Amino acid sequence: MTSAIGFLEQAGRNELSPAQYAAGVCLLEIDDRQRQALLERDAATLNELLGGRRRVLFAILAPDEDVGQD
Repeated sequence: MTSAIGFLEQAGRNELSPAQYAAGVCLLEIDDRQRQALLERDAATLNELLGGRRRVLFAILAPDEDVGQD
């Protein structure tokens, strides 16, 4: 896991003030572009820098109610 993702995971578990968030980002040993994306809360840029996917599909497929009831 990258430092940026680890930081976001920690930040998601703890309520950080804007000052605490910025201080935490500044302490990370990450690329300057990643740092800037985190400080600007630019998810699209951070995703691109970390090699994330552009789209993610989530679907729930419920079985038909009458299947297997015969």
